[in-house]
Parts: sequence; C-alpha cells; structure tokens
Amino acid sequence: MTEFDLVLHGATGFTGQLAAKEIARTADSGLRWAISGRSEPKLQALGGQLGATSIVTDSTDPAACERLVARTRVVLSCAGPYQLYGTPLLAACAASGTHYADLSGELGWMWEMIQSHDAIARRTGAALLPASGFDSVPSDLAVLTLVRELQQKNLPVNDLAGFYRLKGGLNGGTLATGIAQSTRYEPEDLAHPFLLDPDPQQSWEYRAQPPSRKETFSIPALNGYAAPFIMAPVNERVIRRSAALSDAAGRSYGNDFSYSEFMRTSDLNKAKQIAFGMKVGDWALRKPLGRKIMQRFGPTPGTGPSEQTRTNGFVELTVLAGNLAQPDARVDWFFPGDPGNTVTVRCLAQIGLALCAGEARDAGLLTPAHALGERLVERLRERDALLDTF
Repeated sequence: MTEFDLVLHGATGFTGQLAAKEIARTADSGLRWAISGRSEPKLQALGGQLGATSIVTDSTDPAACERLVARTRVVLSCAGPYQLYGTPLLAACAASGTHYADLSGELGWMWEMIQSHDAIARRTGAALLPASGFDSVPSDLAVLTLVRELQQKNLPVNDLAGFYRLKGGLNGGTLATGIAQSTRYEPEDLAHPFLLDPDPQQSWEYRAQPPSRKETFSIPALNGYAAPFIMAPVNERVIRRSAALSDAAGRSYGNDFSYSEFMRTSDLNKAKQIAFGMKVGDWALRKPLGRKIMQRFGPTPGTGPSEQTRTNGFVELTVLAGNLAQPDARVDWFFPGDPGNTVTVRCLAQIGLALCAGEARDAGLLTPAHALGERLVERLRERDALLDTF
C-alpha cells in the first residue's frame, strides 16, 4: 500500500495553488494526499494552510521523480512548460504503474510522450492523461456526449463542430508554454490533423476530415459567426485520439466522425478582428523578436488574473452535429469561472479524484474522455463545475 492516494506536483505555482485549494475543497476527508515542488518554505506554508504533507521534489531529476511516484497511487502535475520540466515525472509514472494527469496543451511534447511511454504504461497499468485542464476536457467530453446521443438515436455521426464563447484572463505559465513550444517546434511539425493518433498515417488515409470552411463564417443555428480559436489545434487532435482509442476499445465514434472547433461571436466584424489577432499572435510566436515582446509585456510565470477576474469568467461551449442551420443534435454546456484557471483546476482535480477512485477504463497515454468517459461528466456536474445550460 502506498503512503498517499494523490500527490499534486507544482503546487506552489499560480495554477498549482489554485489546484491544491480545489482538491482540499472537494476531496473526501479520507483522501491521503500531499503537495510537491521545489521550494520547501513555500510548500510548508501552503501545506500548513491546507493540512497537506509537503514533499520537496525537483521534477527535472529522474531519481527524485522515481522516489516521489513510489509513494503515491496518483500524480497530478501543474509544473509546466512540460516539454522543459515534465518528462521525468511522466516517465516515472509510466514505469511504475502510477496514474498521472497534467495541464499540458503542448502538442509536440504530447506526441513525444506517446512515442516513448504509451507502450510502457500499457504494460504497467498506468493511465497517463495529459491535456486534463481547459485544454482539452470540455471539448473532449462534450464531443463524447454528443456522439453517444447521436448513436442512441441512430442519427449520423459526422461533421461535429464546436463553438466557444469565453471570458477570462491569461496566466504567466500559459504564455511561457506557448513560447517554449514555438521555440522548439515549427508549426509544420505539428500540423498533421491526426498527429496524436496511434497511427497518424493510417488515420489520414481512412478517417473522415471536417469540411473546409472559410476563416470566418456564419452559424445560423447560433445566430452568430465563427472565427479561429487558439486552442482548436490542440483540442481537435486530442478528440481525434479519443476517437481512435475508442475504436480500438470497441466503443467506436463511427467511420464518418469528424470534428472541428472555433470561437463564436454575434458580430461578423468581431469575428474578423479575432481572425486578424490570431494571425498577429501566430507571427509573433514564430519570430524571436515577437517572443521577446510577449515575454516583456505579458504576465510572468507564477502570476495570473485576479480573483475577481477568475470569478467573473465563464466558458460557453456548443457542439453541433451536421448542418449548421438545422443540426441533427447539439450540446450546450456552461462552465462557471475563468477558463485557464478556475475551469482548468476543477477539471484537473476531478480527474485526479476519479483516478484515485479506480475509475480509469484503460491504461496507456490516454485522453480524459477515453479514460474516464461519462463518469467524469457526472463528477463535474455534481460539483456544479459543469451546467447544461447557458
């Protein structure tokens, strides 16, 4: 028997502290949990506040990571960018059979982890869940929910499209992650639509792809307009991996399944402004000068939006199936709170508690929807972290 049920690593960072408080708020009193990080004084202060044991761990040290995961059944990590600090901890969990989840949205790193650790985790029984925050839990679960509804009604499962409206703030860790990925990878390296599938080339040849759409376009069913969404490249590929893994497990999304994702707004000019802003941001991330400007004027690691901003934030997600004027079915979900902070830590905490409860349905490097399915939807609803109406 391990010493702990769950250890939260990176607990003293901005997002880590929010996650630690969320676990303390929502976990059953019998949960044996601890917090981990590099700074002993910060850990002791936070641990004393929350009643959690503190463990000093350098996540860049493989031996330290091995010692940590040997003491627990589940590890949650808030210590990004993961391509810089995350590999030894994930590798240790894969090797030891310890369940793991993080907040990464780093496509290149996730692809590397699949290549290096998926087979190992399948042998040891570890469920490894990157992208367990705002990217990509809401999209992943909403698509799963709509797919199952369509299948129950014997309706076609094709051309699913997700549309986001949200309000919130940016934290320094998210910005640092974007800069780190742009420094390490060229956009072309991450462009394959089935990058995260078990066999991307086979998926390219046999799986359906969403229809080609303009940069901005109308959404008649929503009385609005669509624009590019910054998280779409991550969410779309995570969801395609969910579909591929579900196919292999006998819970297929169907041969014609496809998914694409966008922002939505009520105004065409606003949609065009979003599209232009996305182009400027993409250019900045590609250029050393642009990245320096972002670092100079953006939030620094360890900082984030105010409590008021986090409280007043929200996420609205609609997923439509079929024709955008008269869809066959739809999901309308509301997540209260700032997306990159409040929604993120609520998703991560419930995933951690679900893993502690033995609810993972598979082993390997998985996705939230494939690993935990409808039970994770129920957990979020039970905590009022997910509402079924705007």
